[in-house]
Amino acid sequence: MKLTYYISFLSLLLFTCSKNDDNTIPDQSEEPIEEPIEETPENPLVQLDGTNIVDADGNTLYLKGVAFGNQIWNNSPTPSTTHHNELDFERVKNMGMNAVRFYLNYTFFEDDSNPYTYKQSGWNWLEQNIQWAKNHNVYLILNMHAPQGGYQSQGNGDALWYVTENQNRLIALWKAIAERYKDEVQIVGFGPVNEPVPNTSISQWSDLAQRIVNGIREVNENHLIFIEKAIYVKNNQPVENLNFPQVTGKNIVYEFHSYAPHQYTHQLFDWAGLGDGGKYPDEDIIEVANGQWYDAIFENDKLNSGNSDWTYFEGVKYTINDTEISYAVPTLVGQDVQGKVYFDNIIIKEYDENGNFIRDVYEFDFGNDDGWYYWSANESGESGFEATDGANDSTSMFIESATGDCNLTGAHFKFVPQQGYQYQISGYMKGENVSATSNCRLRIDFYHTNEPILRRNKAYLEYYVGQYINWANSNNAPLYLGEFGAGSPCFENDKGGLQFVEDMLDILLTNNVHFTYHSYHEDAFGLYFGGGTLPNESNANLPLIQLFTDILN
Repeated sequence: MKLTYYISFLSLLLFTCSKNDDNTIPDQSEEPIEEPIEETPENPLVQLDGTNIVDADGNTLYLKGVAFGNQIWNNSPTPSTTHHNELDFERVKNMGMNAVRFYLNYTFFEDDSNPYTYKQSGWNWLEQNIQWAKNHNVYLILNMHAPQGGYQSQGNGDALWYVTENQNRLIALWKAIAERYKDEVQIVGFGPVNEPVPNTSISQWSDLAQRIVNGIREVNENHLIFIEKAIYVKNNQPVENLNFPQVTGKNIVYEFHSYAPHQYTHQLFDWAGLGDGGKYPDEDIIEVANGQWYDAIFENDKLNSGNSDWTYFEGVKYTINDTEISYAVPTLVGQDVQGKVYFDNIIIKEYDENGNFIRDVYEFDFGNDDGWYYWSANESGESGFEATDGANDSTSMFIESATGDCNLTGAHFKFVPQQGYQYQISGYMKGENVSATSNCRLRIDFYHTNEPILRRNKAYLEYYVGQYINWANSNNAPLYLGEFGAGSPCFENDKGGLQFVEDMLDILLTNNVHFTYHSYHEDAFGLYFGGGTLPNESNANLPLIQLFTDILN
């Protein structure tokens, strides 16, 4: 009896629930109504929306991060295991950063003896780092810092440009990377070549960049591609379009680097040869973004050939009556010396329009060679600081063995001459086995620039970075500062490194310029120092790490 009751009740319930609003029974032959299924976006990767970088949800993404150098300069066939581990991605995130510019050397993936065959060890290493980055919500920008044909930045990678097979191998490697990781959300994009230095013209880089873009797009339509400007073009080619190459394609971001002022950021490194570059800010130091040699004082007496003792050479008074002259630099000329010429106790004097003495602009007793840079037209000869021989003491500067035009330029000692005033450079020279065709003398070189003459301060940094911001705005191009930084000496002896970085960050954040700081772990520019061991706080630039943490969080 109870069973019959329950069955009747259930039938009534089903009948009632299945009626339409008009108490009619729906047609049971109709297809059941299905819940709508949310569609997966076609491209879940980071991409461009106009000039903005956006994430998979279309939200604006501002890249702010640091570079992982991965000790690529060792040219090892295997990546370093002591540069970083997963903890370092956590440290990056804790500093308020969301991106790592991740340096690659082609040797991690390919041996010269076995081209186009890629090593599993390289893929394993890269995939481990992708997972670490994913664990801490940090994006990766893969950058080919050392391509086939040679590391570019120091101008020694000519084989990339004149050996077509090196270019073919580079394109093939990028295609392999791009295809393997075409669906990897944690990778923001690819930087095909770091700081390219084409050896004949910017069109070389335009052609190669376009070939790489085309190769990547054959297998990967959506990842960003970061195309850098050439840092310079060999053979003194004029700068055009800020040395950005001409490329076409979608999702392309344009990249530049900034270490200006170079004499400051690279000071006191033996490999840079710059000596003491002073402090930041310093209103007494003139900074010029771009200048071209214009004229010089050629009338000063030259050193006699053969051997000569220290002799004082008084320079002519040169009147400034040309408005194309923007600034001046002292120069010590050792052209075709073949033997050796010494310089000491150099002084630059300024006189007004009536010939009245005004001041000593500079006086050089050469206790060191800081701020002086050697140039040789045919790359012959050398210069240096002499610690055992001087005109009035035991120190001087010298040039020797040069067989062509050459000089020592006091680029750190720029000054602005006034129209109508006179300028004179005088000092001592001494010769050893100087050739009969030599032209060794003291000179002031004059330069022209269409840009403002600035002092070493934030206004100069704003102007320098502003060139690229203006270029990007006028070309409707997304912009990324791939590298900026200051060497470790800038953070010592009150040289103002923290203020320099703080000013740069303010400029970048104010103008929404994506950036990565160079670099995370290295002795020269690192947040963490020391090689052969993983980063640790006992050997770190803790004030700089704290600065990033305070500003970026």
